[in-house]
Amino acid sequence: MYTLLTGATGLVGRYLLRDLLINGHQLAVVVRPSRKQTPEDRIEQILLHWEAELGRALPRPVVLSGNIAEPSFGFSEEDVDWVSANCDKIIHSAAILEFYGSDRAGEPWRTNLGGTRNMIELCRAAKIHDIHYVSTAYVAGLQTCRIMEDSLDAGQTFRNDYEESKFLAEQEVRAIDFADHVTVYRPAVISGDSVTGYTNTYHGIYLYLRLMALMIPAQPADENGFRHSPIRLRMDGTESRNIIPVDWVSAVTVRIFESEEARGGTYHMAPDKPMTSGDMIAWCSSYFKATGAELCGRDFVAEASREEDEDQWMFERMITENMGTYEPYERTDNLFDMTNTKKFAGDIICPEIDETVIGRYIDFGEEDKWGKRRPPRLDKTATASAFLADCVTEGAAADHELGLDILGTGGAQLTLRFGNGGIASIERGLPAADVPVLRATLAELKEGDDLSRFFDGQTVGAEVLSSLKGALPQEAQMV
Repeated sequence: MYTLLTGATGLVGRYLLRDLLINGHQLAVVVRPSRKQTPEDRIEQILLHWEAELGRALPRPVVLSGNIAEPSFGFSEEDVDWVSANCDKIIHSAAILEFYGSDRAGEPWRTNLGGTRNMIELCRAAKIHDIHYVSTAYVAGLQTCRIMEDSLDAGQTFRNDYEESKFLAEQEVRAIDFADHVTVYRPAVISGDSVTGYTNTYHGIYLYLRLMALMIPAQPADENGFRHSPIRLRMDGTESRNIIPVDWVSAVTVRIFESEEARGGTYHMAPDKPMTSGDMIAWCSSYFKATGAELCGRDFVAEASREEDEDQWMFERMITENMGTYEPYERTDNLFDMTNTKKFAGDIICPEIDETVIGRYIDFGEEDKWGKRRPPRLDKTATASAFLADCVTEGAAADHELGLDILGTGGAQLTLRFGNGGIASIERGLPAADVPVLRATLAELKEGDDLSRFFDGQTVGAEVLSSLKGALPQEAQMV
């Protein structure tokens, strides 16, 4: 059976995609087409990135074109039938990090609340009873007490529409009456990869880093290479921030997802040692060799005069104009209990966001042109589906069934029905557990070698191999 995954093109989603595939899970992903790419192309681009980093070929998920903001995710009737027949679990990680909306017909309500309602109804119709929902720790809103994992509605107020939309969505998830299990994951503020610095989204901490990367190097350097960047900040340096790297979030989520005894729980993900505003200023000043930042306390209200100090006026104005959305978090952050998370994933240590990691984030942002770098072009011709599509023989009788798990570039998971008359049909997804599955790359499939070695020790009869030999294109003839 397959796990249905939403949000696979988001930051957390693409790490879940990688880690779940590495661990052998069969995935179906819900993806919208973009202006320039099909859903299949978007997923292929992500997997090629992971394969280049890992140095290994990965399986391909079944890609379903859809939009979570539409009823039944906008699936065709055929897609709904496929999900009903093949998926028994869902990880709903799709969300939009938009803090304010003009009304509840738009974002973030449309995706965070409406999309969750559509997920619930799809699961009801498809009889998916094992539901995993990625919420946020900030459903806690504005509270000063320690936030327990089993707490949700404490009469709290919220900093913005994002928090409230996720709060209301989690309420509806918890009210599901047809599921065997509802498991909730509550990460705090998610940042990039602690090892590589990778991110595909430049919110939160990256707005600060990008501003500094633009402003500070533009200042003239003194004889020692230092740049004076005068700015007064409404902080005292002790403000804590619950920032966690995406690689840790994914590792913990996958561990809990794979633990049957963890089903039905709620799991906070927050740092053991939160970063402080003073740390951030010190580390960035060191990285950029900058001077001039002053921590003036939370009650500081003075504004620079352009006539008195134009540099200071410019810096402070840019910070105010660009970072106002995050001001509520600069002054308050929550304290999250993690008893449940520690029980099931306490051995997966959260990497500390320190000076080294901040440097990696800035380095990656610069290399990535802060999200403007173009991804490599895809080779759309070399795909397993295209390779086999012309081989279906109309009216052919199917005597055998076989799974094809084609790994790597252009791969796919398919069920092949064939006989001596040729290939009768090709269907997406792998077959039932008792049917042999051939696992190989597309290049290996085309090599013409003895493909019996790609069945992972499964017993495959000579009649099946003979029929398969006759059914495949001539360039894939086996020895």
